[in-house]
Amino acid sequence: MIGLPFIVAIARPNQNFIGISIVIFLSLVMLAIVRQQNNTISVAVNSFFNLRFFRQSMREETTSSIRLSRVLLINSFLNIATTLNYFLGAFLLLESEILRVALLFVFVFAWYVVNILIKKIISILSNTTHIETEDRRYNQFFYQSLGLFLLPGIVGLYFFPQFIFGFNVSNVVEMYIKGIVLFLVLNKLVQSILQSFEIKISRFYIFLYICTLEILPLSVGFQLIIS
Repeated sequence: MIGLPFIVAIARPNQNFIGISIVIFLSLVMLAIVRQQNNTISVAVNSFFNLRFFRQSMREETTSSIRLSRVLLINSFLNIATTLNYFLGAFLLLESEILRVALLFVFVFAWYVVNILIKKIISILSNTTHIETEDRRYNQFFYQSLGLFLLPGIVGLYFFPQFIFGFNVSNVVEMYIKGIVLFLVLNKLVQSILQSFEIKISRFYIFLYICTLEILPLSVGFQLIIS
């Protein structure tokens, strides 16, 4: 039987991806746990793209589904961190692949928490605390969906041959990653604006929210990845 190290040696002869292999294995284990016990994955994706389904899933939540949803969220943080490691890992000046991913995981988790806190502050200022829970849940579905869609790209980034018969596979996979991120962020932006209009939030707070928590991070992140 041909082992993974042999395949990687052929695909990327000058690189060692044992650390990334461990990270991807952990991701697959978490997905297997979630997949076998609940329909959390389909609920997350459908809720992110369909507001009607999202509100229905909010009403039908159980303690078990919430617990598994958190596992899926952790998996997504791990996948996002692994993707960032590919594009930005060289800036961290750490030899260990696992340490770089772990540091980026902490960064992604911290950003998620800060995002929640800022939204909570905005909801208090705009007197819309009653919808803060719904908004936080939708943001969670966004991260879960992003992590799921990034996983095939992660495998391609690290384990596909860089060239096949002279065709640059790495460029195609990178374009897939950038396209997925852009598409999901734009979808989240549109859905968030629609939600804001439904509950008649002040236009000033909508503008503040879009600039600080949506457009600015997207612009900075895309500039880093492209350069």
